[in-house]
Amino acid sequence: MKIILTGSLGNISNPLTKQLVAEGHLVTVISSKTDKKAAIELIGAKAAIGSIEDVDFLTSTFTGADAVYCMLPPFDYFNPNLDIMETTRRQIGNYCAAILASGVKKVVHLSSIGAHTDKGNGLLAFHHLAESLFKALPKDVIIKHARPVGFYTNLYDFKDAIKGKGFLGMFLTLRFSGLGSLIAGKRGVIAANYGADDKMPWVSPIDIATAIAEELTSPFTERKFFYIASEELSCNEIAAIIGKAIGKPYLKWALMSDKDMLGGLKMFGMPEARAKGVVDMNAGMHNGLVNEDYYLNRPKKMGKVKMSDFAKEFASVYSK
Repeated sequence: MKIILTGSLGNISNPLTKQLVAEGHLVTVISSKTDKKAAIELIGAKAAIGSIEDVDFLTSTFTGADAVYCMLPPFDYFNPNLDIMETTRRQIGNYCAAILASGVKKVVHLSSIGAHTDKGNGLLAFHHLAESLFKALPKDVIIKHARPVGFYTNLYDFKDAIKGKGFLGMFLTLRFSGLGSLIAGKRGVIAANYGADDKMPWVSPIDIATAIAEELTSPFTERKFFYIASEELSCNEIAAIIGKAIGKPYLKWALMSDKDMLGGLKMFGMPEARAKGVVDMNAGMHNGLVNEDYYLNRPKKMGKVKMSDFAKEFASVYSK
């Protein structure tokens, strides 16, 4: 098959490219960075250097493809000038225009858990908008919406807090572990306005790539969404696995209030409206709204990469 991938060589697109090339498919990877060209070609794929803001470029690249994989580039949540919903509307609009102009009929779209609703899911609402825009395409365009759950790699955001680094790290250690722990050198805690005994589904980017590769190369018979997960664990179970890997077996995952979470994000410089979106997203995970549709449509099989596997990678990064 001739397959077009977006996402350059990111956490998902890199293993996805390698798998599809190994299976013998003709793969083209779209990247906005010219310095990625050599790395893409080294894998055995063709590089298409350009921007998803350029509909003509997308159309030209999509033309003749058997299937395309579409994802939105990561957002800079600290950019005060970013309008996430408008950016989503524009970029998905570009994809849709290129799909129509190129005649592509098979599309896999990277969406997210929480995309089943536009209320109570905070920042994840843009995924609901993206799915809605794709659904407006003619019925003969078959779209599969991939809805991965929480990425293992999101746990890297807690590195500094676990180390007790900076004002927030010190505050969290004192707030949730006490002065005694700080004096004893047991610095750090994972804390958010979801956590503790909240049970959460998590996924490795490698397992996401495997699932998307399977969908890209299997028959496109009807529009659908599908969830991708590797393991379901409580947040305290996650903290125990990560803590053991980094030599902090006492590590806990504390549950913060929405107010404390909002204050912490604003202290780090995140615009207030964006910080409120993060707080609402986390609150939706805590109260079950974000995950409710996942539990009604669990994947038939879990991915192969478990939290204990990822913890080894986390420990390597954490130690640097």
